[in-house]
Amino acid sequence: MSNTRQQKWYWVCQGIGWTLYFLTGLFISYKFFKGSSTMYGIQFTGAFLFLMATHLQRFLSKKYHWQKLSIPRLALLILLYNAVSSVLVQLITYAQMVFSGAYTWNQMEFLILLLYSINGTLVLTAWSSFYFGFQSIQRWKAKEVETLKLQLSLKEAELEAIRSQLNPHFLFNSLNNIRSLVLEDPSKAREMITRLSAMMRYVIGYNRNNLVSVAEELEFLDHYVALEKIHFEDKLAFSSEVSDDLKSAAIPPLGIQLLVENAIKHGIGTQAKGGHIALSLHRLNGHLQVQVENTGKLSTSSAPSGIGIQRLLERVNHSLDQPGTFQLHQSTDTSVTATLTLPFKEYENLHR
Repeated sequence: MSNTRQQKWYWVCQGIGWTLYFLTGLFISYKFFKGSSTMYGIQFTGAFLFLMATHLQRFLSKKYHWQKLSIPRLALLILLYNAVSSVLVQLITYAQMVFSGAYTWNQMEFLILLLYSINGTLVLTAWSSFYFGFQSIQRWKAKEVETLKLQLSLKEAELEAIRSQLNPHFLFNSLNNIRSLVLEDPSKAREMITRLSAMMRYVIGYNRNNLVSVAEELEFLDHYVALEKIHFEDKLAFSSEVSDDLKSAAIPPLGIQLLVENAIKHGIGTQAKGGHIALSLHRLNGHLQVQVENTGKLSTSSAPSGIGIQRLLERVNHSLDQPGTFQLHQSTDTSVTATLTLPFKEYENLHR
């Protein structure tokens, strides 16, 4: 709700509320004071002063940020303010009755003043409870909206980061390779189209989850490698070693695929005779270790991790609430190993 609209409804509620209070006072005056015009005026004065007291309370609460106080301190402050305001209103109305000649100071009893002050305090406290309760609900709703907007922005950014990891060149190459297969091997072409469709469904459908199971990721990876093998033919050999008990682990989508893609792009793709990629997963000290070893050599100018790896580590930290690590090293004279380490958590346990 905009500030202008809030201000409008505040005055509408103030007007209606204190008008009803004034009319109630008129009814009481008519029943018990025989319709005295003096008492009508006093009722109007009381209602008007209460309106001013509540408006002043609103002003002070905003200026001095009462809403930041703890509930006990806020309640004590409101009660004190309302009690003082009520006593002042009663004294002013008493003075009006005296000056109008309806009563004399000698007729005023302390007990009556006390009872009217308590009644006024209760009325003002009811107003305060409604006002601060409404403000608390408004702040809670605003906070919820901001939280949802932040979560939505984060989801969209994560989804965009995931989608951007599927190299456009890979998609173009895959489509071109499938087009070539249509005449040479229609059955194989249909299989590759099915695989590519499955990959697209996996990537587009990711937006519901921050994590997937290793089993789902491996199924996606199988499609990816099959399509890459059309392009590299006999130059690409791939093997994997993953025990069944690790397939239930949670991992960010495309986490394994990114490592394999880098191995193909920076390793196999630079070798005239191609090479071999070996994927292995291990559980070590409460962590899941993903290793991808490929034929090739690290150049002295190679960066330890690019933006894709940095985003992957950010997603690991966000989705699993613990940081992950990435290492890239020359494991043998002819092979390079990339190792992604992340917290081991069962996927099912995170989505119950």
